[in-house]
Amino acid sequence: MIRVLRRRHRQIWMAWALLLPAGIVFAWLVIPNQPPVKLLKAESAVVLPEIVRTADKANYQVNLRSNKERTAWQLEWKNKTALTVPSAVIYRIAGVDKDISKGHIIGRIETKGLYLFSLPADSSGYKQLKLLLYDFIHEKQIEIINL
Repeated sequence: MIRVLRRRHRQIWMAWALLLPAGIVFAWLVIPNQPPVKLLKAESAVVLPEIVRTADKANYQVNLRSNKERTAWQLEWKNKTALTVPSAVIYRIAGVDKDISKGHIIGRIETKGLYLFSLPADSSGYKQLKLLLYDFIHEKQIEIINL
């Protein structure tokens, strides 16, 4: 390598020695802040005052709530521990039929915590409520809850 090329080579490496750390620092500074982690569940609604029926299991508690006039209904689901299935969906099913295609979806539960689901007004007043907890990823029934 001749002297002119050696000098040019040294100048380029000196430029890289300065530009590369400066570029790394600049890239680190322009990274945007991480957004806060948000759950997929909706904001909490107002809890209705009366508990009509309840089912208490080892991992969760289910309450059927209503107002005094029985015109509004809510399903309250409290996970006591984290679910072993990350994709649980609650369906309302009728009678002995366990087919979810004929059921009505109520909502999805994820982590430990409280979930409130508004139920449509029903003329029967929810005298018998049968819930099916279903894992839609593995396509299997987890449990049936009678309220």
